[in-house]
Amino acid sequence: MRVLPERPDSHRQGAPRPQPGPERRRDPAGDERRPLPLHDVLPGPVRREARLGGDRERGRRGRPQWGRWRQRRWCGRWGGGPVKRAAELSPRLDDALARWEGGTSRRDFLKTSGLFVLGFSSVGFSSVGFSSAGSGGGRGIGVAGLGPNGSGDPGETNSYPDPDYLQLDSWLVVHEDGSATFYVGKTDGGQGTGTAMRQMMCDELDLAYDRATLVMGRTDMTVDQGGSGGSDAIERDALPARRVAAEARRVLLELASERFDVPADELTVSEGVVSVAADPARAATYGDLIGGRRFDVALTGRNVNETTGLAPIKSVQELRVVGRSLPRYDIPAKVDGSLEWAVDVQLPGMVHARNVRPPFAGARLASVDESSVRDIPGFIRVVREGNYVAVVCEREEQAIRAAESLALEWEKSETAPFPSSEDLFEYMRGATPVGAGTGTSPRPRAEGDPDAALASAATVVEAGYDIPFQGHTAIGPAHAVADPSDGQMTVYTNDMKPYSHRTGIAEFLGMPPARVRVIWMEGPQLYGRTAADDAGFEAAYLARELGRPVRVQWMRHEETAWDTKGPAFAIDLRGGLDDAGNVVALDYRARIANYAHVGYNQADTVLIAQLMGIRPEQPSPGGGRGPDEMYHIPNRREETRAVRFPLAFETPLRTGNLRDPNGPQTTFAGESFIDEMAAAANADPVEFRLRLLRGTTEDDATFRRARSIAVVEAAAEAFGWDPRPSPRAPGSGRILTGRGISYAYRVQTAVATIAEVEVDRESGRVWVRRMVCAHDCGLVINPDGLENTIQGNLLHGISRTLYEEVQFDGERVTSVDWRTHPTITHRDAPEQIDVVIVNGDPNPDRPDLPHYGAGEPSHRTVPAAIANAIYDATGVRMRRIPLRPERVLEELAAAGA
Repeated sequence: MRVLPERPDSHRQGAPRPQPGPERRRDPAGDERRPLPLHDVLPGPVRREARLGGDRERGRRGRPQWGRWRQRRWCGRWGGGPVKRAAELSPRLDDALARWEGGTSRRDFLKTSGLFVLGFSSVGFSSVGFSSAGSGGGRGIGVAGLGPNGSGDPGETNSYPDPDYLQLDSWLVVHEDGSATFYVGKTDGGQGTGTAMRQMMCDELDLAYDRATLVMGRTDMTVDQGGSGGSDAIERDALPARRVAAEARRVLLELASERFDVPADELTVSEGVVSVAADPARAATYGDLIGGRRFDVALTGRNVNETTGLAPIKSVQELRVVGRSLPRYDIPAKVDGSLEWAVDVQLPGMVHARNVRPPFAGARLASVDESSVRDIPGFIRVVREGNYVAVVCEREEQAIRAAESLALEWEKSETAPFPSSEDLFEYMRGATPVGAGTGTSPRPRAEGDPDAALASAATVVEAGYDIPFQGHTAIGPAHAVADPSDGQMTVYTNDMKPYSHRTGIAEFLGMPPARVRVIWMEGPQLYGRTAADDAGFEAAYLARELGRPVRVQWMRHEETAWDTKGPAFAIDLRGGLDDAGNVVALDYRARIANYAHVGYNQADTVLIAQLMGIRPEQPSPGGGRGPDEMYHIPNRREETRAVRFPLAFETPLRTGNLRDPNGPQTTFAGESFIDEMAAAANADPVEFRLRLLRGTTEDDATFRRARSIAVVEAAAEAFGWDPRPSPRAPGSGRILTGRGISYAYRVQTAVATIAEVEVDRESGRVWVRRMVCAHDCGLVINPDGLENTIQGNLLHGISRTLYEEVQFDGERVTSVDWRTHPTITHRDAPEQIDVVIVNGDPNPDRPDLPHYGAGEPSHRTVPAAIANAIYDATGVRMRRIPLRPERVLEELAAAGA
């Protein structure tokens, strides 16, 4: 629940508030290079010739030892001190700009700051009817296919060309007052990504944190860094942001060198003020040096990730803003209710739409009786294309009523679209995998001779694990607003990948991509749900059809039933032990239900396209990989094959990326099975894992094996782990207590998590009383932000482990609300979560590993840690999640426990 202050309706006008008309003059010089973004600055450019050198040296890394930091007790210069609250309280550009100069208008601020905004006239394409070859009725899409990708002319009106990542001015602007605005092509799903990016850029620029603001994820204003996904914002995309900020600092020092007629290496910089080291009275602010003017500096790089200037980034020892728990700039506006979310956008003339979904998977629409809703006040139109149906009304409640009242006739498919959820895993194990017998199935990954090793093993352990479909179940259903005015399309959305969203919508509508603009705003959905934002496509299509702004919002039952799902897995493992209890072989075979996996805003995979009859030429064949870990097992084989249901499209069981795609599923099976082999060897679970990690001394440049050992040891130490085999001696009371560990390695981040659980053997309820997570993601940007992110990973993991499952009866999804698809509540939260930061470096005060990802890695360790803890408490293995009370009772009863 959000508590909002009372305020006039006029404050809810959405992102583009009425403004004075634009100045419609064209630059007589024309376009001499790729266009700069809309935040480019007009007055005289300061052109710097590229010169070799720089005033800093890169930090050098040696082979680290493995120290530990306890997150809650950071001290020294990394502990930081009090900092002033950021000048802006809202990430919305209009609000930030309006507040920057004490409430001046956005237009006045842009004039005084040196920013400019292109003015667009209404000439050009009409608001409807972007034609494309092969489509009917003048529309850009039809069941026969999609329109061609066009490319807008940057000189045309109503065009939003990509900002040029090879221009320094595309990344940052220094204002006349010495403050700065950074522009990054990422989005923030509540992890504090924006705060961390701002810290890093401020550090490289030598600017105080509260003297900067940040714009994220606008396709017309920020370079295309892909948006969010893969926990890569800090690991990958922060590097070019740091490098361009360092380059801006270098240029500013050159300007100061010319002003003071001293070499650049005789200057010092502190919080945006450049001084002569020998005469500190001779000083100039960044605003004095360049405020209101362009840098006009070219960068280099084969792609946006390699973008760089001449200046190196700071060594770790030089960092002053990075490593401090600075307050997140987005929190105050969320607390006081002043933040405008994507769901709050309102535009003049905007109307509301609701979708009408098929009552059965695979149903075909036979007829629609528009007269059944024509008398509803505010009714505008029923829009139908194939099996896609939407109603449009003046007001939202009218659209809801119309969607509920619309009379339709559907033809039910004669073939069952999929098995029931009760028969799911039997079906998956018995189905012929995709590509089998055609030569297209993936070859298993193998080392050594697992078959021979299993045949000669002293002990063979076998187990099967089942993981169901799981939904995103976002707190707020999907929503978006699309505005088709003046021959362009602007979409307001919380899509985590706004750039592919723009490209996909342009292809879907047959529009040139440069005439589509996506404005990212915060919302309740992320972690894959908005990697294929159905609502944005629907809003854009309906806006194009009606020629006016349209707001689409899904209903709760629609969101829970029809959102993209994390795929189901059926995983079977066999492992071999020798007489000494050493693992000599591991055979991992998985079946995954992710054929025709939904991609990143691909125009032919989103739901509206499927319902219109559009099919991808080459559907995703599905598949995946096994658990990610660094265990030394001499003979092993991993094979993951996709299975296909009879209905591959227009199905509520569409699979898409769900937080840490496939990681929790595969790690649940892999780490549960490692525990089963430890029990068969009568070994302590922690020591058993350490033995596997220490089975070889080989390592790589990022020390993955040594860092893995470090997190396992750190988690055990922080928990106070008592070495012994599992399970513990059986208890006699109603409440049984146990502990379990799980370890994983994701990309370059190592994690070990220990769960302590209480199992009520009368009710079957499992309570995770305590969690300890040891986490190594390299250089930490914001300690408090990292701890919050890890806590969120763990809580989400508890929810998926204990409660979340999509159920279906063979023709429809029956999980449609919070009762039928429950999630974690406050009573389920642990009473204690301990986060231990493990950083590979000889000196804990000098972390010199690169910054790696943290948005997902710890999430994958949760299911196995809980299941292993239940085994330790009860002696009963839980091989199918979720671990709802009825399932726990069933397993306990079957085992006589």
